[in-house]
Amino acid sequence: MQDKGFDDWAGRVYGAKSNEELKQKYDAWAADYDRDVESVRYSLPALAAGLFGRYVAPDAGEILDAGCGTGLLGDPLHLLGYQALTGIDLSHEMLAQAEARGVYKELHAMDLGARLDFADDRFAASTALGVLTPGHAPPTALDEMLRVTRPGGHLIFTVSRPAFEEGGFKAHMAAIDAKGLWEARETTPSFRAIPGSKTEGDIEARFFVVRVR
Repeated sequence: MQDKGFDDWAGRVYGAKSNEELKQKYDAWAADYDRDVESVRYSLPALAAGLFGRYVAPDAGEILDAGCGTGLLGDPLHLLGYQALTGIDLSHEMLAQAEARGVYKELHAMDLGARLDFADDRFAASTALGVLTPGHAPPTALDEMLRVTRPGGHLIFTVSRPAFEEGGFKAHMAAIDAKGLWEARETTPSFRAIPGSKTEGDIEARFFVVRVR
């Protein structure tokens, strides 16, 4: 099969019309995903690991990697001493790639846009990188991340500029803030998460770090 490369696959997954189609596209991409995102200088896992080091102690407890994909964040976190990692993703093939890394304690097929099959307050921290974006997880995904993260724990997540400005995240996050459900700890400036992509390289994102109340 002809090598499609990052930009072609990105167009396919962002063009998906349903979760089932999205799952199928990521299943098909899984084997080449790591190589393709490396080729466009994907920066989110390294930046997230730095923020974990700033806000979450390695022995704080279980960590949820929501939308973990092939587990690109798992490697640096595990290397830094975060051992109790649980990953979820829509794609079984992406989860198979994550399992092969040998750094996750648990991996589950779950839809971040639906209710998660975890107890309230289970995790010391939850993270979502690159999935709070158009065509992927909706703003209500933050409600579930809050539910499964214990008071005093942290959410470390990215939101793309299109999702924040036009996809409902700005209003939803303001509503969460108004209810006093979290405390903002850090918001990075906007930056290009995949600067080497010809089609997606100009899309900006920000990291948000909040403490659950």
